[in-house]
Amino acid sequence: MSEAMLPPRRRADPRRVLAAAAMLAPGVLLLALILVWPFLVMLGMSLRERFPGPIGPSFAKYAEFLTDPYLLNVALRTFSLAATVTLLCAVLGYPIAWFLARSRSRWAHLVFLGTIFPLLVSIVVRTMGWTILLGNEGLVNAALTGLGLVAEPLRLMQGFWSVVLGMVHVLMPFMVLSIAAVLGRIDVAYAEAAATLGATPVRNFLSVTLPLSVQGVAAGSVIVFCLTVGAFITPIWLGRGHVTVMAIAIHEQMVTLVDWPGGAASGILLSLATLLLLGGYGLLLRRWARR
Repeated sequence: MSEAMLPPRRRADPRRVLAAAAMLAPGVLLLALILVWPFLVMLGMSLRERFPGPIGPSFAKYAEFLTDPYLLNVALRTFSLAATVTLLCAVLGYPIAWFLARSRSRWAHLVFLGTIFPLLVSIVVRTMGWTILLGNEGLVNAALTGLGLVAEPLRLMQGFWSVVLGMVHVLMPFMVLSIAAVLGRIDVAYAEAAATLGATPVRNFLSVTLPLSVQGVAAGSVIVFCLTVGAFITPIWLGRGHVTVMAIAIHEQMVTLVDWPGGAASGILLSLATLLLLGGYGLLLRRWARR
């Protein structure tokens, strides 16, 4: 089709452009105030050798982080915790999300309420609940000792997996709701067509349902991973000083050691590493979805 036959392009109305800009301006300014400005302040703080002190740019605190075995081990533990919690939330949450999106049972409403109930309770209260269950004098140890299965209370807290358990309980709703929202929009005719062509239920799930719902899994994974990386209350409460993550280490740097530049540098590096990991995760999902 020649250019002469194409309809003329409509010019944007300046008044509409100004109106749209006026409506977007408050949100953009609020976003800049909440996210961009604190990040810039933290970046400027990380480029100091000490605070208060000279403002001249220095990468000494970044070098200290990258050469400190303790902080590197804490960072590795943090990302291992985030990956484990994200994987467990996806594996355990997907069947629940499928039930909520596809089931017409009257029990679906109760399952939905049970899923979102942790969001209605303070994270401190939820974490204290696990303390009551898993503590040395908690309900689990009381039952085990009462039945004579163990001679003395088991140390169910103060470990990596106790923190994982608490984080999965806290963050599971985000994964379930993200996946259920996508599953609810998938036409069941695709799965029915695959079954008609002879696909087994497992093959149907792997070839049809899972690829079509990968966006929900990706969205839930990003939310859970980021919240786990920045978690403070659950690791410090259930870990009881035996499971140090980056949020606790940064708190120690800035409050206990009063090393604000060091804490800011740790926060910047943690943010950059998280963005890189999420970017790689997104690329892997895109390649897998195109197969």
